[in-house]
Amino acid sequence: MDYELDIKENALDSFNEALEKFEQGENGNPKSYKFAILHASHFLELILKIYIISVDENLVFSKCYRHVAKKAKEERISILEAFEKIRAENFDLKTLIASDSSPHTITLDQALEFAKCEKCSITNIDFVDTEFCRDIEWIKGLRNNIEHFQFKLEPKEVRLCIGRLVRSVIEFLEIFSLMDLESEIGKDRFHIFEMLADEYTQLLREATREVKEQESQIFRGIRPKHYAFVEWNVYSCPECNNDTMVPYRESSTGYRCTFCKNEESGEIEVPCDCCGARSPSDAMDTWPMDDGSIEYRCYFCSGQHQADKDD
Repeated sequence: MDYELDIKENALDSFNEALEKFEQGENGNPKSYKFAILHASHFLELILKIYIISVDENLVFSKCYRHVAKKAKEERISILEAFEKIRAENFDLKTLIASDSSPHTITLDQALEFAKCEKCSITNIDFVDTEFCRDIEWIKGLRNNIEHFQFKLEPKEVRLCIGRLVRSVIEFLEIFSLMDLESEIGKDRFHIFEMLADEYTQLLREATREVKEQESQIFRGIRPKHYAFVEWNVYSCPECNNDTMVPYRESSTGYRCTFCKNEESGEIEVPCDCCGARSPSDAMDTWPMDDGSIEYRCYFCSGQHQADKDD
């Protein structure tokens, strides 16, 4: 029995495979990100071809596309304007491939070139934004290196790029009423799709992962009984309310949130400038000095201990 998929089914099959490989990468197998890139690239190419077919079913074939591109070049207009002129002239693009039993289809770049011409009729804003184009170029370049030469993968960069692409594709499909991607995802992969579709969830996941990676690195090679001697604290960030504030050398406070990059928190422990005891900065008294600087003084060194006793 033959195995046959139409272009939509083919695209969704590749997307579900990309999600499966992405999840394997998330679970500690970085090699799987390679295959997530390949499947995601294939999915993107087919999605853009589905868009082209929605404009004209013949435009997806190279001979027809080149005919339109030639007119665009000759008249110095966009390829979308050239297509609209040809359509207004009632020229049937199908005649260009009538004698070809297996016509060659256009490339991802050609489909994207056409899509980039689309603008909102009210605001005149491009439907395809520059970030989407940059991410497509990045994943396309990485795919070519994987398929034809050698490559280097930065897992975090791969995860974030695939997340941005998923969110952009959802918007792209909605704008042109091509499909509801959420309803097409297999149940076994929906939790991965949901995470990638939600920018906040994905970025928080990355921030939490960074905290764990830093913790693992700082305690590597240290025996558990010596953990108490390692200066490592994770604070709750007052800006985003996530437990993602960790030591950061370049910060003025010595800490930085891996999620929102905030560096300030009253919970960060600071040493008393008199006795050296450490307490949260909010629990310290601040004493202005003659040179304009400020000293931190703990409960005992500030005199509060004696004042409370006298009361």
